[in-house]
Amino acid sequence: MLVGETEEANKFKDQLKNILNEKFQTTPNEIQAFADTIRGEGRDTEAILFYQIASELYGNQSKKCLVRISNCASGIQESIRAMISRDKGLKPIVRTQVIPLMRDMREKIRRSDDVSEEDRCLQEVDCLCHIAVGENLMGDLNSAEKTMKDAIAIMKRVFKEKAEKYLVYGHCLYNLGYTYGWTSRPNEACECYRKAIAAYGKAEDINQ
Repeated sequence: MLVGETEEANKFKDQLKNILNEKFQTTPNEIQAFADTIRGEGRDTEAILFYQIASELYGNQSKKCLVRISNCASGIQESIRAMISRDKGLKPIVRTQVIPLMRDMREKIRRSDDVSEEDRCLQEVDCLCHIAVGENLMGDLNSAEKTMKDAIAIMKRVFKEKAEKYLVYGHCLYNLGYTYGWTSRPNEACECYRKAIAAYGKAEDINQ
């Protein structure tokens, strides 16, 4: 199911998407909820497929849809965690097939042109956080570091000194600190953790 972007695999996915969307009139919300359910049953590869389908069926012209696309990326991140905990031999497949799916979700969010820049930024950065966690789980620490630095740069560009108002900014700093710690840079890690704690203390959406 996850190996390769072959014509057959894409055809199967498209057929399944059409059946769910047209024949059974299944909504993206229902597909995502089903993915959550089967992930909880240990059917992680199947869950990833359904998260991908749900994310493709969501539009990207409303804030609500962008949130749900990012939630699909979160579900895939948790699927990765479960898969790798059971079988580390799956890392190459996850690296080459699953992480790119999450990046496609980020790109869909980024291309939205019918929401405010601030709303789009928050969901794009949230998606990047899920990607970085997945990359860390793969041991791709250089990729995770770059992903988090990109996310932090986006937050600073859009929100400037007000970035600390948002919980996701603290997550970015924490994840970057985690990566620094695993790459033997304790001073940089401690500095990121210090900034993350400060950001969490200032976040105005922490209970949302």
